Amino acid sequence: MKLQEMTLNKFLEELACRKPVPGGGSVSALSGALAAGLVSMAAEFSRDSGTAEKSRRLGKVLINLVDKDAEAFAGGDLKEATEIPLQTARYAYEVLKLAGVLLQSCNPRLITDIGVAAKMAEAAVAGALLNVTVNLISIEDEEYEKEILKAAHKLRSTVSRSGTILSQVEARLH
Repeated sequence: MKLQEMTLNKFLEELACRKPVPGGGSVSALSGALAAGLVSMAAEFSRDSGTAEKSRRLGKVLINLVDKDAEAFAGGDLKEATEIPLQTARYAYEVLKLAGVLLQSCNPRLITDIGVAAKMAEAAVAGALLNVTVNLISIEDEEYEKEILKAAHKLRSTVSRSGTILSQVEARLH
């Protein structure tokens, strides 16, 4: 059974077992998908169908990455097991950017949902990049490592972007 088809309870049971998958990569992708769902919901209530649709598309990609990450890890191809979480980080970062844009026009009752989405997207990016880093340790290809690290470095600004969104949410609450 695919991870994305499991109930939440079953997924959590699988996660808690002494098995290598699902692990941090799948959880990172799921975090990104959850963030996308929150952004889409807030966009729908804010009558922003364009953002809702973009976020839904990102969420579908991220939910598929839950299984792809587990499959790549189980398959033992270290480059694939590095590239899948890098994809997760890229897509989750796109969700974070959508959250920031939506915050400006969001229904005021939903700004905390945007804040939660920002933190979930941040966690998705950070978690995925941790998996990228740990997989690179075992790959003995300096050019490949440089290329991946360069791509990962561009995504590390999520913490500051997420912090900016949270600061704006908190300011609007007071």
